[in-house]
Amino acid sequence: MTYGQPQYGYSAPPKKSKTWLWITLVLVFVLILGGVAFTGFVTPGFFKADPDTESRGTPEQLSQSFVNGVAEDRLSSLWCPIRSKRSYAFEQTMAVSDGAQLSTPARQRAAQEYSAALTTAGQTVGIAMIPGEGGWCVRDAKVGGEPEPLPGIDARPAPRPAVKTGEEAGNKFVDAINARDIPAALSVLCETVPDTTRDGVQQIIHGEARYTVDKTDVLTTAEQTILHLTGEVDGTRAPGRIETDDAATSGACVASFSPDSD
Repeated sequence: MTYGQPQYGYSAPPKKSKTWLWITLVLVFVLILGGVAFTGFVTPGFFKADPDTESRGTPEQLSQSFVNGVAEDRLSSLWCPIRSKRSYAFEQTMAVSDGAQLSTPARQRAAQEYSAALTTAGQTVGIAMIPGEGGWCVRDAKVGGEPEPLPGIDARPAPRPAVKTGEEAGNKFVDAINARDIPAALSVLCETVPDTTRDGVQQIIHGEARYTVDKTDVLTTAEQTILHLTGEVDGTRAPGRIETDDAATSGACVASFSPDSD
C-alpha cells in the first residue's frame, strides 16, 4: 500500500424525485376532467340527453312526456286537437315555469280515460288523458286538482231528438252540457252551424261547466228563441246565451251558443 497519494473515485449525484411532477400532472388532469364534466353535464350540457317530450303511446309515457314538456316549453304535440278552454290558460302560465315533477302516476278513472298529477311552480296540476290519433293526448289540465272524467269520449252526434219548439231544443242542449254528454249536445245543433261552434261545444264539455236557464225569449216573428243562462265555466261564474232556429227543416235546433257571454 502506498501512503501519501490522493485517492481518486467517482460518486454519482443523487437522483431528483419525480413525485411533484406526477402530482402536478394528476392535478392538471383532474382540472381538465372537472371542466369537461361541468360543461358536458351542467352547462351547456352537451353530454346530457334531451328529455323525452314526444312519447304518448301509453298514458304512463304521455304523463312523463308532459312533465318533461313543461320544463322544455314543448307541450304542443301532446294536447288533443279539441281540449278544455282552461288548458290554454295553463299552457301560457307554464311557459315560464322552471320545470315539473310527476306527483301521482297515471291511473284509470273512466272506461277510456286516465289521469295523473304533477307539481310545478308550487301548484298541483291534474291532467286528463284520452286515446287519440297516434297515441294518447291530454284533453284537460286543471290547477288544484284532477279534472272530472268524461262519461264518454265519443264525438259523434246522437240521433236528433224530436223537439217541437226552440225552447225545448235549448233546454235539451243545456241538459247535455251539464251532463257533459258530447253526443247529446251535438245532436241538437243545427246542421248549418260552423265547425268552430261544434268544436267550441266540445271544448266546454272537456272542461267543467254547469248552466241554468234564467230567462227565455220566444221571438215568434223571427222564428227564433233566445235562452239566457247563468252558471260556472271551469270554476268561474259566467253568463251564457243560446239562440235557436225554430224553422229549421229538420226541426227546431240550436243555431249558436255563447258559453261565457250574454
